[in-house]
Amino acid sequence: MNITTIIELENMEVEKIAGAKLVFAEEQISENIIETCVECFQVEGSNETLSTEDGMQLVFSQLKQEGIIPSRVEDFSFEMPSCGRLKTKNEDETEVPQKVIISYMS
Repeated sequence: MNITTIIELENMEVEKIAGAKLVFAEEQISENIIETCVECFQVEGSNETLSTEDGMQLVFSQLKQEGIIPSRVEDFSFEMPSCGRLKTKNEDETEVPQKVIISYMS
């Protein structure tokens, strides 16, 4: 039997653990729909960027070190924020997806 554990983190939590900010990209899908997704991580205090895979590996490793994820777990998967949203009249407000999911099987 496999047991799947899902850990849901706020963007701010992921950024704090990774020591890097999430960088979002927007793509206009149609006239009224914009897709927002994570492009990469921007290392704090640096111009260095990390791929989403490398950034999430840092998060996974730190959660293992803190004992949140058991040390025997080797593999994980993740889902980064991504959403399609309707374009509104007030485009001054940035609507950014707020959840990152890490899951693993034990």
